[in-house]
Amino acid sequence: MTDAPTGSFREILREIPTRPTEQPELRAADVPSDPLLLLRDWLEQEAERETPVAHAFALATVSPEGEPQARTVILKDLDDAVWFATPSTSAKGVALAHTPVAEAVFYWAKTGRQVRVRGSVAPAPRDVSEQDFRARHPKARAGVIIGRQGTELDDPSEVERLRDEALAAIEENPDEVPESWTAYRLEPDHVDVVQLRPASDGERVEYTRSEHGWSARDLWP
Repeated sequence: MTDAPTGSFREILREIPTRPTEQPELRAADVPSDPLLLLRDWLEQEAERETPVAHAFALATVSPEGEPQARTVILKDLDDAVWFATPSTSAKGVALAHTPVAEAVFYWAKTGRQVRVRGSVAPAPRDVSEQDFRARHPKARAGVIIGRQGTELDDPSEVERLRDEALAAIEENPDEVPESWTAYRLEPDHVDVVQLRPASDGERVEYTRSEHGWSARDLWP
């Protein structure tokens, strides 16, 4: 970074509040044996606080060219895996077909909590993907049916026309599911958990998975 005058953008950034509300101490000796149980507990607490879009997370994948890619998606379910969904033809789907690993990053600023979940990714059974698609809002389904996510938009007026056509198709065949729509499950082998403090660095716990199950250890934050 270069030196900047008073009133610079760097100073604006420094003024942004970063310290969260006080939360219970995080220690490896006290956390659940399964990290996804901790993630579930924290998600339920954020839901109780009415945190906006608390179930959104950044999903990082590796493109076929070896480039990192990240975007925000919505958590669809949480059991022994982190569930999300996307067309198999999307950039996410293509990346996962080539390199079936990913990392999910949850972060809630008010409580200063972050959870990173890394592991292998596999498509769900077809009936799960179909159920997920039918549960989506019609406009969300229409966007999938149009199927042009991430491609160049030549004529903005075309968006409304294609959406109306897709909505009409959904009304006519409400159970129809695009073959590309896929639910995915990220099964973790590594989970990193951080709890920030209002006046200090906070705590950090790392979970690692082996053939004997999960183990947790405290890390420097």
